Amino acid sequence: MINIRFANIDDIKKVFDLSNDDLVRKNSIHKEKLEWESHIEWFYKRIVKQDEPFYIVEDENKNFIGQVRIDKSNNEYIISVSILPEFRGQGFAPTIIKEAVKKSKLKNITAYIYIDNVSSIKSFEKAGFKNSGLQKFEYYTNS
Repeated sequence: MINIRFANIDDIKKVFDLSNDDLVRKNSIHKEKLEWESHIEWFYKRIVKQDEPFYIVEDENKNFIGQVRIDKSNNEYIISVSILPEFRGQGFAPTIIKEAVKKSKLKNITAYIYIDNVSSIKSFEKAGFKNSGLQKFEYYTNS
């Protein structure tokens, strides 16, 4: 059984440590490790955003399992899920995603997932997300 609650200031270190996990960074848009000072500033601003849910996931004994953020970008709500290494691969993700979406009461939520992140793709599909078939193309210059 899992419990999903809003993040609060007591969660700052747990979220920082999880966010700097190697697999979390690999699957994030921003690959670089977080710095503690900038995390503090970001966290204080983030936990007060009422229209952008930020959840902490715990087991029945209140042990930290992970986090779910739903960030608003333009007119789109984008979900991201991070789970501690010791809880990965145990089937928690689809339930966590479903419960977070339900708790948010948002109607349209998007997940951006790297094509090689098969476990996340499967988890979101099991949670009811549909693959839109869209891919993101990027262009970089050296200047």
